[in-house]
Amino acid sequence: MIEAKQEEMDVGGFSEYVLIPNAKLNEQVYSIPEQISSKTACLIEPFTVGFRAARWSFPRKGENAVVFGAGTIGIAAAIGLKFFGCDKVMICDHSDFRLEKAGTLGFAVCNNSREDLKTAAMEYFGTAPSRFGPTADAGIYIDAAGAESILELYQSMGKIESRMVAVAVLAGKRPVDVLAMTYSQHALIGSGGYFPVDVEDVITAMVSKKWDIESIITDEFPWEELPRAIEKASRVEEALNVIIRY
Repeated sequence: MIEAKQEEMDVGGFSEYVLIPNAKLNEQVYSIPEQISSKTACLIEPFTVGFRAARWSFPRKGENAVVFGAGTIGIAAAIGLKFFGCDKVMICDHSDFRLEKAGTLGFAVCNNSREDLKTAAMEYFGTAPSRFGPTADAGIYIDAAGAESILELYQSMGKIESRMVAVAVLAGKRPVDVLAMTYSQHALIGSGGYFPVDVEDVITAMVSKKWDIESIITDEFPWEELPRAIEKASRVEEALNVIIRY
């Protein structure tokens, strides 16, 4: 048993220990199965955010999906979509390094800084009708990148009855073509945080070993080198998920 006064503890994202008053099992804290390594377990929290976005897209078995962003949340959302029964998933990003990591997990990838996403998606998914003619047969789009142009891109290429979930945080207002959204039967959904069911789903996915989730951890630093670790994590062409070892 560890006894400590709260004012004596440094509580923050990089604390070795955190005091959680009145914590309840499976609400604030969770028991991690032995099949999940400590290294993989440190990804549970960010993965729940991605799984929540995937769940909130209301995926139907056999649907196809596009995920913007090959960071931890984007990859988590892509794995969540497959977990919930989606057939094909394509991940888009501007970082070849991160896209290569996503590719090793079995996802189609597109560097949409130099490739035309609509063309690549139509080749991979096949075609479906939209208000503007044939488009990619993807019913789900997830924004885990936060670029301002993504909403407009979705509205221009989303097929009839498709949905887009925004999980990336980009403050500010952006225009939505409501008339186009109405005639296209599009849905725009916000997703933030997670719930206990999302934690349970992530743990189940990790136990299944279907995806090498630990492989997205590209770097590990001792806590004494925290500033160096943060600097490395900012280099999208060199790192994906960086963890701290205590």
